[in-house]
Amino acid sequence: MAANAFQTGSTLEYRRSPDQDKSSAVRHPVIVVGAGPVGLVAAIDLAQRGVPTILLDDAGRIGEGSRAICFAKRTIEIFDRLGVGDRMTAKGVTWKAGKIFHGNDLVSTFDLLPESGPRRPAFINLQ
Repeated sequence: MAANAFQTGSTLEYRRSPDQDKSSAVRHPVIVVGAGPVGLVAAIDLAQRGVPTILLDDAGRIGEGSRAICFAKRTIEIFDRLGVGDRMTAKGVTWKAGKIFHGNDLVSTFDLLPESGPRRPAFINLQ
């Protein structure tokens, strides 16, 4: 496949799975539905553990725009297992203050990471 085949907006050719033509139902240990950040991470993590996984998504193209923008501390810890937590944290905007508004008025603020010394921030935003 050409190097530029996986650029944003690229259309992927539909390929019929051999499972669809079997005379009896085919069972898979794990099926992950959705190739957003969570689905992709789940599929990668399972594959690295040797668990055969099928990944399904309804889009026939590489994603355009964000499927996620804000990642919580626990999610970043999972990304650590895949070796990308440091890069995500370094690139993202970190924050830990929650705010409640009523209309335009700030009603309350609270700390989303009250414990001291955590390895990861409460949240990061990535474009």
